[in-house]
Amino acid sequence: MKDQDKTIEKLLTIEKAVNEMVELRQQIIELKESETKRLIANEALQESEKKYRTLVENIPQKLFIKDKNSVYVSCNESYAKDLKIKPEEIAGKTDYDFFPKDLAEKYTGDDRRIMEEGRLENIEEKYVHEGQSFLIQTVKTPIRDEKGESVGILGIFWDITEQKRNEEELRKYRIHLEDLVTNRTNELQTAHQLLQQEMFDRRQVEEKLRQTEEEYRAILENTGTAAAVINEEGLTISLANREFEKISGYAKEDLEGKKKWADFVSREDFEKMREYQLARQANPESIPRNYECRFIDKQGEVREILMTTALIPGVKKSVVSLWDISNRKRNEEELQILAEKYRALVEKANEAVIVIQDGLVKFFNPKIFEITGYKNEELALRPFEEFIYPGDREDVELHFNMLKDGRPSHFYSFRIMHKDGHIRWLGSKVALIQWEGKPALINYLADITDRKQAEEELRNSIEPFRALVQAMEKILSTLHQG
Repeated sequence: MKDQDKTIEKLLTIEKAVNEMVELRQQIIELKESETKRLIANEALQESEKKYRTLVENIPQKLFIKDKNSVYVSCNESYAKDLKIKPEEIAGKTDYDFFPKDLAEKYTGDDRRIMEEGRLENIEEKYVHEGQSFLIQTVKTPIRDEKGESVGILGIFWDITEQKRNEEELRKYRIHLEDLVTNRTNELQTAHQLLQQEMFDRRQVEEKLRQTEEEYRAILENTGTAAAVINEEGLTISLANREFEKISGYAKEDLEGKKKWADFVSREDFEKMREYQLARQANPESIPRNYECRFIDKQGEVREILMTTALIPGVKKSVVSLWDISNRKRNEEELQILAEKYRALVEKANEAVIVIQDGLVKFFNPKIFEITGYKNEELALRPFEEFIYPGDREDVELHFNMLKDGRPSHFYSFRIMHKDGHIRWLGSKVALIQWEGKPALINYLADITDRKQAEEELRNSIEPFRALVQAMEKILSTLHQG
């Protein structure tokens, strides 16, 4: 939600710049009779357009402007590159020139609704680029004339496909771990409840700063993240926003023109950054714009930081944006500890653990190899009933169905066919779980063959005595009757 707010703030800034252009154009028309005034207004317009173009061309998001008929007026380089055109070639085009009919109708329908309602909208929607579909986050807002009437649409969007995929993968993996570990121990169940990991959206917030200190500060203060402008010579901080004050622990007057970047990062990270800075001046595309470092605040506290760096054209300065990823690092460490506990409890268990879903073996621990004699590739995704002794398959299926119907589970035994052909007895305890979003059965199996054989030998050893007792009872009964 915070990231969306930041994007909306950027969009409002761009919208303000567009409205300034509209106002300046109106002034030019009104001052048309005066050549001197026209030239002044024209110069002001060109300067405004230059600032606007610098702004829109250097944000990582795709940006476009349409008129009230949903006809494109302009776009930035990032959007034009997707459409395989130059930015100036988009004027006069419509969505029907670039997208399938169904998408074009949706886009233009959204435009009409937003202009009619006169309010900004956030939209998650489909986007097609080079034959591939992506999920994007789009923010659209109406452009108004001096009378307040909607005369067009300003839009900005960015790809969130990877973000959604990561969230889904994380969700599946968390469910997988919770299902296995929760049924094994109460201790790990508590650990799972603590695993609430955030996925940070690493959107780049790199805007080329304007040529004056006031313009730099206006942009810095509205990025929503910790940001600063750094002089290339000496790496001195020349500007810092409020968020940078918070993360560093210093006030602006103690930062700007006084503190150097080396005061806030570890020595090895500073050397790496210095190497990047020198290489970036020679070839900006050869150096990553995002990298992690350790940030040290006024109190000496070390934070894990994701940093985005970009050169400001025309001056020997860079703008840096910082995200605190300390929590993410801690969560990764907790996840590693949880995985180690899982391996210790499940993979090294004295009992065999298998997961059955739709009748197929989906998961098993190494103990099952010892019990069945089969190897990993011989067990995976095979029907479980193939391993059960034929005479016991119906009883096992009946037990599974009772559990699925909500009746309580209990310990029971059945026979399996070992790979070498002999029969082994297993004691089993079963529970219902969710595996990768679908119902499944988790089985804890113990080899009780030796116990069963001992019971059978005991029965065989007392059988002669039972027969003798029965015979004596018949004799005594006969004598009593006589």
